[in-house]
Amino acid sequence: MSYPASLMSTAASASPSMSTVPPYGLAMRFRVTVDEINLGLWSGCKGLEVKLAVKKVTSGGDYSTEQILPEQVSYSNIKLQRAVHPTDSITVKNWLQEKVTQWMNWSGSGDIYPGGTATITLYGAQGTKVMEWDLTGVYPVSWSGPELEANKKDVAIETLELAHQGFLTRTSGTSL
Repeated sequence: MSYPASLMSTAASASPSMSTVPPYGLAMRFRVTVDEINLGLWSGCKGLEVKLAVKKVTSGGDYSTEQILPEQVSYSNIKLQRAVHPTDSITVKNWLQEKVTQWMNWSGSGDIYPGGTATITLYGAQGTKVMEWDLTGVYPVSWSGPELEANKKDVAIETLELAHQGFLTRTSGTSL
């Protein structure tokens, strides 16, 4: 999948030598899909990180070194932001409605509710895919709409927060 042609035309006109630009990812060019539903382009993504907690222990009688033991791998929630969009924002609303309906009708018979999947795709200056993060066990945590005030001229911003269980893959194919 390449970046939308409408956005590429403005980038291409900015510099006549775009072919010499290294294929670095640009922080303002990324797309999000959740459960194979394209939620569109976003202007902000925070929390794309993994934390590896360790425990330091000392051995009796050895006062010069500490042993480091792995303890826990954890992931921060992803917080996405963008201007309200006439079609992409409706797609997000419909996806959230589907999730709420699934949660309310979940019988599960004691089974854990399965989270979804999400992909954050980062694009470069030439619209080529630079990097992807495939998130597993994705759950919507919150959505907030714009603050609407008649005396302001701000862009109407929506925020979507997603919890997830990871984007690093174990050798068995499941995420850590």
